[in-house]
Amino acid sequence: MVIRNLFCEKTRQARLLFAGGGWLALLFAGGFAGSFAVLLRAWRQDLPFTDLRFVVEMPWGMFFGVFFFAWLGLTALCLYWASARPLQWALAGVYLAFAFVLCVTAEASVYFSLGLCVPLFLIVRWAFREHFSLPRVHEKLRRRGGFAVTVLLFFGMATVLAYASILRYRVYQGTTFDLGVFGQMFASLARGDGMTTTLERNAPLSHFAVHCSPFYYVLLPFYALVPRVEVLLVLQALGVASGVFAVRAIARQCFGAHFWGELAVVLLYFLHPAFGYGCVYDFHENKFLAPLLLWTFYFLLRGKWVLLAVFALLTLSVKEDAAVYIAALGLFALFRGKKQRLAGAVLLGGAILWFFAAVGVVAHFGGGVMVSRLRNYYLPGEGGHGFGDIVRVLLFDFGYAIREMFTAEKVAFLLYLFLPLAFVPLLSRKNHCWILLLPVAVMHLLSNYSYQHQMGFQYVYGSAALAVALAVLVFARMRTTLRRQLMGLALGASLLCTAPLFAERLESYRDIWAAERAAIAATDTALAALPPNAEITATTWFPPHLTGRAAGLYLYPNYYGQQRVTEYLLCRPEEAVSEEGLAAFLEQHYVFLREEGYIQIYRAAWVYAEQSAPAK
Repeated sequence: MVIRNLFCEKTRQARLLFAGGGWLALLFAGGFAGSFAVLLRAWRQDLPFTDLRFVVEMPWGMFFGVFFFAWLGLTALCLYWASARPLQWALAGVYLAFAFVLCVTAEASVYFSLGLCVPLFLIVRWAFREHFSLPRVHEKLRRRGGFAVTVLLFFGMATVLAYASILRYRVYQGTTFDLGVFGQMFASLARGDGMTTTLERNAPLSHFAVHCSPFYYVLLPFYALVPRVEVLLVLQALGVASGVFAVRAIARQCFGAHFWGELAVVLLYFLHPAFGYGCVYDFHENKFLAPLLLWTFYFLLRGKWVLLAVFALLTLSVKEDAAVYIAALGLFALFRGKKQRLAGAVLLGGAILWFFAAVGVVAHFGGGVMVSRLRNYYLPGEGGHGFGDIVRVLLFDFGYAIREMFTAEKVAFLLYLFLPLAFVPLLSRKNHCWILLLPVAVMHLLSNYSYQHQMGFQYVYGSAALAVALAVLVFARMRTTLRRQLMGLALGASLLCTAPLFAERLESYRDIWAAERAAIAATDTALAALPPNAEITATTWFPPHLTGRAAGLYLYPNYYGQQRVTEYLLCRPEEAVSEEGLAAFLEQHYVFLREEGYIQIYRAAWVYAEQSAPAK
């Protein structure tokens, strides 16, 4: 009788606990737990889920065993705690783990990640309902815990990014554009020769002839302490990771001292593919835009005008087109309210003045702004192409502009940008907030230069930083339940978008390091043995490892003029065979010297001719 009464009581309790979809959630939690176990087993056996043998060889005993124990365990936990909270957390957690393994075991695809986010949205929407509450945080933890966690995330992010970047460099996957170019430029700065490079245009040239980037002088003292390429990569990792502090400051300004809100926003930055994934691709000044812009935005919100001016100037110093981001912030402030109109006008005016001044600096050094990346808007006819053509097309051929801006590649880019934020920046009810998204159109959608609308490169940092800042503003204006649901979705989507991209890239570098360490060491030795005063031409993989040389260093192929015949030419063995132009150039001008590791070394035929010529 006692057992019967207890059973009836627990049954009534279960009906109350699992009302509103709880029983279905239990079934799904068990199903995802079983599928997760099966997927891990198949992964260890090198049987991908994309192979339909995965279904034929399905271990049904394992699936149903895990399903039953997960179902039973969650039911017991919910009854013991008299709450559905264990089921809510378990369903979201086990699905996210299952989706994570699916992502990292398949080829990276934003559309696949989007598909996995649909069930995640339904789960989060059910789990984080009106009566859901987050664990209470002690007063001391609420005050200091957010900063402590942010510091840990900063060091974790910086360590991982520095490790991955240096590993890419060490296994000869770093390229001349842009690691070799800037490695050589910093070596020149450290010698007191200014921003001179021979790699950027295959002739001695100041970097100011290409971009106006005085920000590099901020980094120079740190590089001068240990003048190595690896130092640049570490500085870059520290700079990108430092954005977590700016994001936390913005969150505190918008939410107040709210531990979970701060943590969620910091994790959004930490996990967004724009920041971590792109950082692993060599070195570039644009990557410092993220922390600088976020601090500029924070001081604008706080009304700290001196610090706003300092960080706005630092942001502009990154490059001439940084004016686009500061102009967007200026317009945002102009329309935000009377108190910030003066600051907005100053920011907008300063951005315009900086742009024209920077263009003048580039012209003074003999170069020009890269308007050619918008050549798809050039009007028919010869010569005179420039901003005038672009403005006329945008004003008078709207259909052409839309057709150019929304292609399959650019839509995929937009998904990578906004899906990790649960599309929250697009939910703003304040019209002036949309101004912060103007750089997305200007920097990424207008141009057909493919790297500008790909997530793994430097061009996305400024736009992504403003998108994150806008997301925080929108989150702050939401009701609590909706904010929790969308933050949960955003964090899960960030993980599902970033993990396959980053894992794919990092795994390839680790595999090379493990399998070809002897070849890497042999290549290092061969490069170190080259005469220090000899002029060298090399394919893209080797200049990053030769940047400390004072003698001329040139790239093959030369995209900007006639190819030089230097004393040495370095290439990979496969390049000498597969690239017809290189093979013909070698046959005409060079003699094979030796092959070591990844490298074939050729010496110019004229050197042997001079050595064999009779002395006068």
